[in-house]
Amino acid sequence: MIHKHSKQRALVEAYMQSINAHVSAEQVFHDLNQNGKQISLATVYRSLDLLVQMHKIKRLAHPVNGYVYDKSCEAHYHLHCTKCQCLYDLPYSYQSALDEAARKESGARITSHSIIFEGICEACAKVHTS
Repeated sequence: MIHKHSKQRALVEAYMQSINAHVSAEQVFHDLNQNGKQISLATVYRSLDLLVQMHKIKRLAHPVNGYVYDKSCEAHYHLHCTKCQCLYDLPYSYQSALDEAARKESGARITSHSIIFEGICEACAKVHTS
């Protein structure tokens, strides 16, 4: 499907590529408007959804905060910090063998998997051990 160029979508995409965090649509809306970019929350949601469909960003189900968006579509794992509630990318290679094992065990057509580890991030661990 071909999508018409949109200034608002380009603005949201540029924002997503400039950050190093997993953000909600509300955070995107807030940050863009704080920086003088007039954009509605509905437009942010539509732009994020379209960018997900175009495989330019990824939507993740945050264990506490609803959906957040990740600028990387590369298959990778995450850590959910149970103290600060942030999601962090983990530097582990995607284990495609898990897909094959699940397929063999279940008989289902497995195309991918998503893992979010639960724990305490390095920054929070330092604060709580000091």
